[in-house]
Amino acid sequence: MLVVLALLAFVIEFAFMVGVYLLASGLIGGGLGGAAVGVLAVVLVASLWGLFIAPKARRRLPRLARALVSGGGVAVVGAGLLGLGRDRFGLVLLGAGLVLVAAQLVLDDADLGPKPGPGADVGQDGSAATRRSHRSHRPRRR
Repeated sequence: MLVVLALLAFVIEFAFMVGVYLLASGLIGGGLGGAAVGVLAVVLVASLWGLFIAPKARRRLPRLARALVSGGGVAVVGAGLLGLGRDRFGLVLLGAGLVLVAAQLVLDDADLGPKPGPGADVGQDGSAATRRSHRSHRPRRR
């Protein structure tokens, strides 16, 4: 079930990027300039997403803030598309924003990472450390 939710969140994030492109290019009026602005908007939003929202982000936001920012961003883009007359896609993104909030909250609690293999020691925090990594933390003899 969690894998399905993670895939759904990924599809919503992809649709969000498409929506960002459509909104940015639609605000400019289309054409070559609109396409260029749309691509630049997607690059900017994807960079911010990777920096603050993505599972392996270096400066990942706290769980509740991340859920609200990601879901709110999707909903805002959906509302913008409604304003441009792209009603179906706008409504889909509005609903998807709510689903993404729930997915961010649920998936943050779930551990979907790789399970420790044989020979791995599991610490109190649940992280796995191999025997080799334990050796590197011991003081060297001189």
